[in-house]
Amino acid sequence: MSPVYEHETIIDRLLQTAPGLEVWWDSSPLVYSHWSESLIAGAPAGQQQTLAAQLRRLYDPSNSAATLFTGVTTNPPLSYQAIQADPARWTAWVEAFARSHPDLDARQVAWELYKEIVRLGAREFLPVYERTDFRYGHLSAQVNPYDCYSEERMLGQALELSSLGPNIAIKIPGTYEGVQVIRELTARGVSTNCTSGYTVPQFIAVAEAVQAGLLEARVRCTDLTGWRSVITYMSSRWESEAAFIEQAREAGVELSPEDIRWAGVAVFKNAYRIFRQRAYPSKLLICSLRLGPQVGGEMRCWHVEETAGGQVIFTLPPPFLTDLFTRVPDLKFEPRIRSEVPADVMARLRKVPYFNAGYEPDGLTPREFNRIPALLSTMKQFQGAMDKIAGFTSETLSAAKTAAMPA
Repeated sequence: MSPVYEHETIIDRLLQTAPGLEVWWDSSPLVYSHWSESLIAGAPAGQQQTLAAQLRRLYDPSNSAATLFTGVTTNPPLSYQAIQADPARWTAWVEAFARSHPDLDARQVAWELYKEIVRLGAREFLPVYERTDFRYGHLSAQVNPYDCYSEERMLGQALELSSLGPNIAIKIPGTYEGVQVIRELTARGVSTNCTSGYTVPQFIAVAEAVQAGLLEARVRCTDLTGWRSVITYMSSRWESEAAFIEQAREAGVELSPEDIRWAGVAVFKNAYRIFRQRAYPSKLLICSLRLGPQVGGEMRCWHVEETAGGQVIFTLPPPFLTDLFTRVPDLKFEPRIRSEVPADVMARLRKVPYFNAGYEPDGLTPREFNRIPALLSTMKQFQGAMDKIAGFTSETLSAAKTAAMPA
């Protein structure tokens, strides 16, 4: 019988579906307190105490070793949110860092600011890493999205970021070049998380690269203590691309919201089945989660319900966690990762080239990874976030310079 906790959460019920299932925090740990306090403040007075206990159970910044979260995913937009949550703190940091490094320009200082947010976030989860004998507690830090097609620059940034803490995994995009970098990092014993993954062909290519890198690491006698490999599926980003609907209409198929959600779930189920059959050492992670669809007037969450029960990772951002706690707190889960997508739905989806490219193991060639619509739009968003971090740094330095000028 599964244990029952005094302040059991919807996350406890999800974790009980499989012993190897993990739940991660999808944001900087530095913003958890700000988010949880806001959520508690908005709850009815009679529920605030219980909610506070539940949120401490997920993650208690004062006792992170006891957290239910076993890892963290970050990216440039999430790092920028950490700046937005406490601008005074980061203004002071930029000013102090710039004074001691007057030779760096604003964009170089911005990169150092990004690294500091990564370093501090990883430090928060270091107790989890140590308590689990280096198995869990990794924070995923992403290389600069502007360099997603440069093996050399991504590799250099990856080594720079990994030096910031023993529990840092490097997020490398699922581009053709990114797959090559993941192989090299694995050979060097650096933990990785392939981000901007949307298709089964990408997942397989990365898993094969990791296997090759591990073989090389063992030949080199590389220290693999604390090493792990994660491969991320950005579910709703893949589902929501206009190309999906456009190609469906060209094929004479009208997809319902339920069909589209089933499509996203089908890709992950197929990837999971293949990974289990081939015993890849990498673990699949699903992100970009959304509630929906409504079934019989009841809100569901197929992204989680239909993929529960596997040795997978769910990474949960603040807005989605808010939805879970406020809109579907009583949602129940069964092990459904191996259940089949309805046959009539699959028959419709199979008529759409966009779906087949994402679902079939050979649906794309590695060179075609760089043209996946969802990857292109995601990289553009991530690049915009890096620009915002640079803009914050530039404005801070300009204001400090103006303030220092004699009246």
